Amino acid sequence: MKIHVLSLGCARALVDSEGLAGLLKEAGHSLSHEPQSADCVVVNTCSFIREAEEESVATILDLAELKKTGKIRRLYVAGCLPQKRRNEKEDMLSLLPEVDGFLGPGDLSKLPMLIERQESGKPDRFFVTSPVPTLLFESTAPRQRLTPKHFAYVKVSEGCDHACTFCSIPQFRGAHRSRSIEDISAEVRQLVSEGVKEFNLIGQDSSYYGADIYGKPCLPKLLRALSEIPDVRWIRILYAHPAHVTDDLIAAIRDCKPVVKYIDIPLQHINDRLLRAMRRETDGDYIRRLVRKFREQVPGMVIRSTFIVGFPGETDADADELEAFLGEARFERVGMFPFSPEPKTPSEKMAEQVPDDVKKKRLDQLMRRQQEISYSINQGWIGREMEVLIEEPDSEDKTLFMGRSYADAPEVDGQVFVKSPAPLAVGELVRVKITDAYEYDLFGEVIP
Repeated sequence: MKIHVLSLGCARALVDSEGLAGLLKEAGHSLSHEPQSADCVVVNTCSFIREAEEESVATILDLAELKKTGKIRRLYVAGCLPQKRRNEKEDMLSLLPEVDGFLGPGDLSKLPMLIERQESGKPDRFFVTSPVPTLLFESTAPRQRLTPKHFAYVKVSEGCDHACTFCSIPQFRGAHRSRSIEDISAEVRQLVSEGVKEFNLIGQDSSYYGADIYGKPCLPKLLRALSEIPDVRWIRILYAHPAHVTDDLIAAIRDCKPVVKYIDIPLQHINDRLLRAMRRETDGDYIRRLVRKFREQVPGMVIRSTFIVGFPGETDADADELEAFLGEARFERVGMFPFSPEPKTPSEKMAEQVPDDVKKKRLDQLMRRQQEISYSINQGWIGREMEVLIEEPDSEDKTLFMGRSYADAPEVDGQVFVKSPAPLAVGELVRVKITDAYEYDLFGEVIP
């Protein structure tokens, strides 16, 4: 069949979708870029927070309409939503009768066989979810990349051993498990041969990488190994838990040339009482010292972080403390999310739930403050030079190109708009002089 794989949610799910697409292609199916031109659609769902689950369900319903009208023949739902709802199997099958099968993130490799069974005259619908997902795609597994040619996500680990009271990920992603340095290096070498320049290292808890197989966190060792591979231009660290960020990791970021001076490190809050309630294994003093270390030891360091607003028990004073911390830390990149109670997590039943209107008011105030900080930081780039990875040409202006600097992760951060009298190739790294700046984006001219 012609199959379209639709990936929702985070980059970790995208890597799973790439592995799934590779397995389907190996089984003899072809891949379609659009659901409307496919015989079959597989939607790899996200269920991290309520809004993500709602988006997944809405997408499934839209695809169900395509099946009802005969535009597609088969529809499968994979990933976190079936895993999260594994104890509601009969309800899911009943509520979504157009779906031919559901399977969890630990069971993706079974889909080609299940499709073959249905196509051979055994059309039984299925709901397959292992109690504890253990799948971890290795370098030898087939893979059909869904990112542009010049960058890739490399999953270094899967699952999480933390027990944050707001998070349900361990329930449907399983315990922390790492790939070997040798296996990751083999994947990176292969991707280099395909033209990849930027490698974004991901995991639920990337800073804990290697603890399960080497006896201690080994992300610094991995960074040094990958930095030795010829033609690796950028290595970026995403989703690092602050509790495992060591002095050795900071030194590796500083000293390894291909490792960009950037880290995505979700801090969630700064108030001690709330951090304890979240079971974050850090306190405000630890976080402040960690930020200072990065600023003092790594010139040009860019820190992205995320924070939860309106966690149960948060007061106006706690929100003010977080706002003051934003001014103190001056993060280059920040994501803010209103607290969303997840089923079967301790925070769902906590007292002192914050009303939605209060969450929104605090969120708006905090984001306004962060916009001021981002604008001030970006203004500081005017007149300076930076290396930019070209992403795409403008659809109308033939002298304008969109790209990213080392300070911008794919999909989540800003862009650098580049003026160039000569054509620039997608995936090309060019020197750019910055001429203007806004809250999130920069503008510049290519340096001949």
